[in-house]
Amino acid sequence: MGGAEVRYLLDSSVWLMSALREQVLPDEIQKIAGDPDEALGLSIFSVWEVAKKHQQGKLPLPMDLTAWLKAAVPSHVHVLPLTADIIVESTRLPDFPVNDPADQLIVATARIHKLTLLTTDTKLKGYRHARIHYFTSILEKGKQ
Repeated sequence: MGGAEVRYLLDSSVWLMSALREQVLPDEIQKIAGDPDEALGLSIFSVWEVAKKHQQGKLPLPMDLTAWLKAAVPSHVHVLPLTADIIVESTRLPDFPVNDPADQLIVATARIHKLTLLTTDTKLKGYRHARIHYFTSILEKGKQ
């Protein structure tokens, strides 16, 4: 991947929050996601998820999808391909708490690349078979 070592994988919602520049990420996560010297990973499946939400009208974007995707993936974010190893790993996740192929593929990507997944997904919070850094967005903290 070149440059700095990738240590973190952004899940789809964390990437989307950081790409839309919403001030909903806690300071600790904003520092990681916004640091151009911190190489980050992003599953190609997250890109597909965002494109599908936009296609379905669930995610309005301020510009054309192609242009937005180019702007939403800064140079320090490395899009990781979906590989046969990741697909196989996604079918072998022990005690996986979610029956969602997207979550399975993203967690498998983190495991294969030995990355810490940054996520707000409460279902993944206690998953002990992958490195998960769960956090609550500022919006969710306000609701508590």
